[in-house]
Amino acid sequence: MNVRSARPDTADYYEDNAEGLRDLGVPVAERVWQTVKNNKWLIAILIAASLVIGVVATLIMTPKYQASARIEISRVENNVTAVEGVETQDQVLDAQYYETQYELLKSRSLAEQVVRQGKLASDDAFLKAFDIVPTDAGFARDPERALANVLLDNISISPVGSSNLVDIRFTSPSPAVSARIANLWANEYIASNLSRRFGATNEARQFLEGRIEQLRERLETAERELITYAAERNLFTIETPESGSSSETASQTLVASDLQALNTALAQATTERIAAQSALDATATALSPEDAAAIQPLRQRRAELSAQRAQLRATAGEEYPTVRALSEQISQLDREIAAAERRSGSAVRARFQQALETEQRLRARVNELRDEFVGQRRDSVQYNILQREVDTTQALYNSLLQRYREIGVAGVGENNIAMVDAAEVPSVPSEPNLLRNLLLSLLIGAAAAGGIILLREKLDQSVRDPAEVPELLGVPLLGSIPASRENNLADELESKHSELYEAYFNLFTTLGFLSENGVPKRLMLGSTRPAEGKTLSSVALAKILAERGKRVLLLDADMRHSGLSKYLDVSGGKGLSNYLRGEDDWQSLVQLAKPFNFELIPAGRQPPNAAELLAGDRFEEFLGKLEARYDHVIIDAPPVLGLADAPLIASAVEGVVMVVEANRGKVRMIAQALDRLERGGGKIFGAVVTKLDERNQSYGYGYGYGYGYSYGEKPKLSEVA
Repeated sequence: MNVRSARPDTADYYEDNAEGLRDLGVPVAERVWQTVKNNKWLIAILIAASLVIGVVATLIMTPKYQASARIEISRVENNVTAVEGVETQDQVLDAQYYETQYELLKSRSLAEQVVRQGKLASDDAFLKAFDIVPTDAGFARDPERALANVLLDNISISPVGSSNLVDIRFTSPSPAVSARIANLWANEYIASNLSRRFGATNEARQFLEGRIEQLRERLETAERELITYAAERNLFTIETPESGSSSETASQTLVASDLQALNTALAQATTERIAAQSALDATATALSPEDAAAIQPLRQRRAELSAQRAQLRATAGEEYPTVRALSEQISQLDREIAAAERRSGSAVRARFQQALETEQRLRARVNELRDEFVGQRRDSVQYNILQREVDTTQALYNSLLQRYREIGVAGVGENNIAMVDAAEVPSVPSEPNLLRNLLLSLLIGAAAAGGIILLREKLDQSVRDPAEVPELLGVPLLGSIPASRENNLADELESKHSELYEAYFNLFTTLGFLSENGVPKRLMLGSTRPAEGKTLSSVALAKILAERGKRVLLLDADMRHSGLSKYLDVSGGKGLSNYLRGEDDWQSLVQLAKPFNFELIPAGRQPPNAAELLAGDRFEEFLGKLEARYDHVIIDAPPVLGLADAPLIASAVEGVVMVVEANRGKVRMIAQALDRLERGGGKIFGAVVTKLDERNQSYGYGYGYGYGYSYGEKPKLSEVA
């Protein structure tokens, strides 16, 4: 039986408040910071231990020296023929090229070349630096491979930013060996690159020689086929096509040239024939323009003479000699004009006939040449194919021949890899680096501390957030009590401005809602373990009830190990144990709880059988007598786990307030204690979380619990009203 089943309205009220507190949320950063503060000493110890280990490891490590040689790798083109179509056009991108060079710098073949050129297998300084014993099985079986592995394990290739520079670094226990290997590595890489380029040039020269010979033979064959075909088809050109083009070959032949000339003459003859025919059909006289121009002066002269004759005829008459003379002249002109017209008509007809015959002969010849030209056009298709083959082969031949000459003059050219800075013998070791090792140790220590703290937080089953009490334990949260920072708790309870007093006053207020009559008359305060704040809570509640004018009795039922003497002036001697063993004068057991204004009955002497004394009816009868005299009886009960006392007391009171210490204990044990009390017939009102401190600040509890009284100096007891 619990509060939820017995008083659902009160339980739901407190549970709703607890849910509201959880809904407020706690910033993750604040909780992390609080966790760090709570475990600051553990963190400090782990980090300090990690730093010490780092320093010791640094001191015992063998010093290593790193030497660096810097080289420059320039971009080169690999197309040795410079002829489009001879080699692939897929050029390696710059990034791919440099990545290839970096991998070549780290290749095993280069390492083995360094071993051979440096004669490292017999170099005592190198073997001593790496503690290599020539009699070892691996070294004796394949010394070159074994030493190459050593070099590859200690070499590093580092490109310098986005430049063409590359640093070759070698690390060894000997500074002289480091510098020597770094320089040897750079020089061997440069030599191997030059060797590869020289080999590529020889291969290119051999390739070009073979290709040029093939193209020369192919060009001769193509030209021979072209000339033979042209002779067979009468395709003799009178003009070489421009730029080696053969698309207009047929139009450049003799037939085409003759056809063009005759076609022009035919057009001119047709024009002359048309002009002669027009002159023939133009007029009856059929005068040509030349004859008409010759006759025109005669006609003009006749017109003038006719005009003179007409004028004289009008005045002198027909028989006038002058008139007759003019008539004779006119007749003579008429005869001359007629003779000229007759001569002109014969000439026009003769010219027309000649022009017609010329046109017909030219047209016939043009038709013959046209048929011959059409045949040559059909034959020129194959001729053009042969001509293009000759042109293409000629262009390839000339290009390869020019490239072959360039290679012969330039040879291998300059090496695209050059030494920029040779490695120098280092004066200080690069390893171990104390600062770097300390930083690494600091990170490892911080990580270890974080892991341990996280594991502790996960394994910690104590109550950290009081708002989680309803969820974890299934009972309402009645109050949250901060840890006291005063040595004299009585003075702190006496001060109404203290955090402790405010917290217990809030608990008193909450207890007033547990029943219709306010705070229960018979109230037990229990705990799972000793020293959880149960006795202090009993004293504080009794004091506050007494201040409200109530008759209060504090009954110390912890007959095994009483703790009231830490807070009250309790005189030794008789107490509850005496009454339960048979003494009837219980009034004589009552004492004044100094310095507070309420009464108490101490536990008395420790009996050998405390549970048997509480199991009888006498204890419950005693509580009935106390209830008849006092308004409230506060019972300070012993811890629950391991003892049978607390369940016996819980069954005789109205209810139990469970005191839970924050940051200690386990929720599982608290739940077991509550279950024991309920099975024993006890009624659980709720739980009070005590001793909240700075570890609970991220949940809204701990220092600063009150309303700010703690920021100034607390008033003395004499100043409290």
